[in-house]
Amino acid sequence: GVIREAVEKLAGEEGVVANQLHIKWIVPFHAGEVTRILSRSKKVIIVENNYTGQFARYLRSETGFAAHGHIRKYDGEPFMPHHIVNGVKEQLAGQQEISVPAHEVIV
Repeated sequence: GVIREAVEKLAGEEGVVANQLHIKWIVPFHAGEVTRILSRSKKVIIVENNYTGQFARYLRSETGFAAHGHIRKYDGEPFMPHHIVNGVKEQLAGQQEISVPAHEVIV
């Protein structure tokens, strides 16, 4: 998918080692397992296709785990790999805590 492609681009073009955790179901939420996985990461960035960061808030309420950064897109269009790559680069450079890709018109 898009995140996997972004992870590959980050590794190949930027030298950034990244992983992804795709959570498909939140009921029942496997809080213990998710917390174990995320707590082993140096930096956790949540990618969400909404304005308010609903999943990040849900994760924090269920586990107490707060992400280090967020990439949010809320223009009704899906993420493209470069949105995630650019957001991760901004996050790692300390430029943003919440990255929002610019709206693009694709003709």
